[in-house]
Amino acid sequence: MSDLPEVKRRRRLENLLYTRKRVSQLATEYRSHGLDEHIELYLLQLEVEQVLVDEFPDAFEDHIGSWAEEEAVAEHRPLVMAENCSLCHAITAHRADSTETPLAA
Repeated sequence: MSDLPEVKRRRRLENLLYTRKRVSQLATEYRSHGLDEHIELYLLQLEVEQVLVDEFPDAFEDHIGSWAEEEAVAEHRPLVMAENCSLCHAITAHRADSTETPLAA
């Protein structure tokens, strides 16, 4: 039972890293598609990163270099469909659905 605080701390770090990754992905996708919401997502990303710096400075230092590379790779032009972009997948699915014959009213 004495390891419980360490388990909670490790779990918090894992959650923060996951949250930072997902928010960063969304910010990059929104920016790539020219959506204004990318600013709010980027600000949220910075907030999560600040919590990481405050609570887990060593982990932050271990990851920050790869984050910039990951974001640069994920960036794409708005009219180009990117394989790893959830918005591109949603657009593709929407287009596929709209080509079907509409249901009668």
